[in-house]
Amino acid sequence: MIYLILSNFFYALNNLLWKRALSKFNLWHIISSRSLLTSIVGFIVIITFYSDVINTIDFPLFLNIFIASVFGSLGLICMIHALKKGSLSQLALFNLIIVFLIGSFLFFFEGLHFENYRVASLLIISGFVLYIYQIKKKNTQQMSLHQLLLFSLMSIFFAGSIVMHWYGLNKDIPVIFSLSIQEAVVFLSSITIVIISPSFSLVKLRYELKKISTTVILMATVIFAAIWTGFSGLKFTDPLISSLISLLTPILTILFGVIFYKDKWNYLTILYFLLISSGIYLINLEIP
Repeated sequence: MIYLILSNFFYALNNLLWKRALSKFNLWHIISSRSLLTSIVGFIVIITFYSDVINTIDFPLFLNIFIASVFGSLGLICMIHALKKGSLSQLALFNLIIVFLIGSFLFFFEGLHFENYRVASLLIISGFVLYIYQIKKKNTQQMSLHQLLLFSLMSIFFAGSIVMHWYGLNKDIPVIFSLSIQEAVVFLSSITIVIISPSFSLVKLRYELKKISTTVILMATVIFAAIWTGFSGLKFTDPLISSLISLLTPILTILFGVIFYKDKWNYLTILYFLLISSGIYLINLEIP
């Protein structure tokens, strides 16, 4: 449980770093360089401490982890393109859809019973719906069919990635292995987008990398910690609990906004923060 909460903390911190970086640097340059750094570190750790585990991974298991990583990478690409003209309220809505997709899969294919999590889930989702309502009042932007398609694909890819990684982690595969494959796939996807871009220039790329080196190292450290703790928590729970607790990330982002950007809270903000916190506490009581 503590791993999932820490993961949400690091993801929220990562959101703050993105907020600062996007106004200064190229998005895909940051993603590609950050994922390259984290995947290199991950593979060094695997070779140093888990070299014996590599021989125990058969092809079907590797294929499962690889496909899960591809789904995660595709979800990230869809999300980024959707957010170019989309809003955070729209993204928040589809975070709920991810929970619904995972819950439906576990109900129909894994026989998971929801009685133990019904009240907690209701509290978390109710709090998150209030969050969506509040930010929607401040954002009247309409969603186009193109954005709807991108957000829908994002939800499907992220839900599939979480479930498939869960299956892989249940095979006692070290978390660092799934993390490294995930980041390597993200790197290959993002660097491909950088290279095929009409404005691609090797000279400009080198200059950009020099400017973003410090930012990339910091973001790589934070996202490495976020993914590591997230996968570690997923290994000891299930995808439904993991996805429900992940709804805390935007709430923590708001909290960081209050601390670092002097954003204002109101009674509605306090209410949904308490609802989600109470739901997470109840989930914690249900985990043996």
